[in-house]
Amino acid sequence: MLSLVQRGARGERGAIAAAAPAGPVEVVRTALAHAWAMLFLVVLLPVGLLCFPFDPRQWMHDRLSVVWARGALWLVGVRVEAEGALHVRPGERYVIAANHQSTLDILALLVVLQGRTPLRFLAKRALFRVPVLGWGMRLYGHTPVDRRRARGALADLGEARRNVMQRWSTVFFPEGTRSATGALLPFRLGAFRTASAAGARVLPVTVDGAGALQPKGRYAAAPGVVRVVVHPPLDPPGASLEDLRATMEACRAAVASALPEALREASGPAEGVPRGPG
Repeated sequence: MLSLVQRGARGERGAIAAAAPAGPVEVVRTALAHAWAMLFLVVLLPVGLLCFPFDPRQWMHDRLSVVWARGALWLVGVRVEAEGALHVRPGERYVIAANHQSTLDILALLVVLQGRTPLRFLAKRALFRVPVLGWGMRLYGHTPVDRRRARGALADLGEARRNVMQRWSTVFFPEGTRSATGALLPFRLGAFRTASAAGARVLPVTVDGAGALQPKGRYAAAPGVVRVVVHPPLDPPGASLEDLRATMEACRAAVASALPEALREASGPAEGVPRGPG
């Protein structure tokens, strides 16, 4: 029998998603999803190389990435519900700022947003060293960020800015890491610095439910529903620290508004350079 995901509460800091140990069915389904993901990448890489001369904007990649994400979610039994996708204007490039509960977030964001605005992710540099996965991330324009060195991280943000201005929307997880509890963590300034430098609007996005299905540190995902809420875009922030913080706080408030009340972490936003997806 599939293990049930339960929610508990602890102190004044809100609810904490507590998952029962994964059952054998969940483990097998998640292993199949991992196999699907890697096999699909093995196919996608040569297809991408062959298409590059005829497809410089990587439309083929964008379409296949949605198939990749849908297939992985189907194998683990996760369904995505979307709200507010019409806030995304086709052809516009955004700095997308989303909360981060689980690795399922990435798949859900691809399913909801990739068809409306081509998107790439800001990801920790260690992922780019993983065979096949890292090669594909480099080939298709995802941006590595060095989580250990501030100077290196700022240089990486320059690459993200150029991508937003010229090619793709870029997804930031301004919390800097996956939330272990599902509660919203303080935000960092890097996404908003990038939006300011690129003159791009900030698109706040809430992902809810992924942390309960596959919390941080758990291998297997439980079946269920992940809800993705796209909020109205925010104007490009000014370059001053005051303007950056004001946009960061407005974005965090929008993201929090679509979370259950217990997960709207009360801590204030924190300044800094963003880290990768987790």
